[in-house]
Amino acid sequence: MKVVITGVLGFVGVNLALACIKKGYKVIGFDNRFKTLGSQENLQLFLEHGGEYHHVDIRNNNDVETFFKNINEIDVIYNMAAQVAFKNSIENPRLDFEINALGTLNILESLRLYHSNAIFVNASTNQVYGNASSVELVEQKSRFDFKNLNFGISEDFPMDFLSPYGCSKGAADLYTIDYARVFGLKTVVTRFGGIYGIHQYSYQDHGWVSFMAEMVAANKEFNRFGHGKQVRDILYVSDIVSALLLCVEKIDKVIGQAINIAGGPKNSISVLELLSKLEKITGNKELSIINPMRKADKLVAYLDIRKAEELLGWTPKVNIEQGLELLINWHKKRK
Repeated sequence: MKVVITGVLGFVGVNLALACIKKGYKVIGFDNRFKTLGSQENLQLFLEHGGEYHHVDIRNNNDVETFFKNINEIDVIYNMAAQVAFKNSIENPRLDFEINALGTLNILESLRLYHSNAIFVNASTNQVYGNASSVELVEQKSRFDFKNLNFGISEDFPMDFLSPYGCSKGAADLYTIDYARVFGLKTVVTRFGGIYGIHQYSYQDHGWVSFMAEMVAANKEFNRFGHGKQVRDILYVSDIVSALLLCVEKIDKVIGQAINIAGGPKNSISVLELLSKLEKITGNKELSIINPMRKADKLVAYLDIRKAEELLGWTPKVNIEQGLELLINWHKKRK
């Protein structure tokens, strides 16, 4: 099988690439190396394992069309290329749009014109559901939580794009679904919750689990925002990869659909709860500096994953404690 992965030097991209190579697939990855943090390390890792790398910028339709026009018999395209930081989307909405919305449209058009039989899997986000302001919350000792929404936010929940990032990813999300409906392409959208794991080079404004784990393990001070009772579901990267592979294996069941791929309620955690677990694992006292709550920061966001269970036969395998142990050990080794 010949697989193309965009954003191959990013966190999910490189983990997915390594898994595909391990399965014996021919993996061609492209990336524009816009994000420099971890890019060189992940490029070296990808090439060492036999991947084929191309420098392509998805914002440039000529780049994208030239690439796809000159490659034969693609079976699968995974679009993992994205601008993923909420803060960056506020500071530069045009760049965010060009990468997430326009970039995805460029790929879809090349798919329609040159590889209409290929499977297209597009990574989306829980941000497309907005802040779920209609859902009643309850405050507990270490977290806020949904009062009556026991399984989390389902794919049927009204979309309410939050921030330029939510708008750009939401547009790409809907275009992907529409290209299945209008043009008959084999497309599917995966809406991710919080993600973490090895080969993630995080920083303050993106990858909060990995960033805080690295800071606590290194016994360093770091910024956090608000009271710490904000809740997200988190999913270890190997579980994300397994879901992405299943989307291809079972494409007939999910064509033209959006599927939540997330930790779900069992893997939901607040900032305070995460810091407590990190202290226990590392033996260090967390040294966070509390800053005011960020604007538009959602109190609770976790996803209903029952559709993925039903259609893909997928459930998370790595619990939070196991995932954090793996992550911290990786941080130690790379240091």
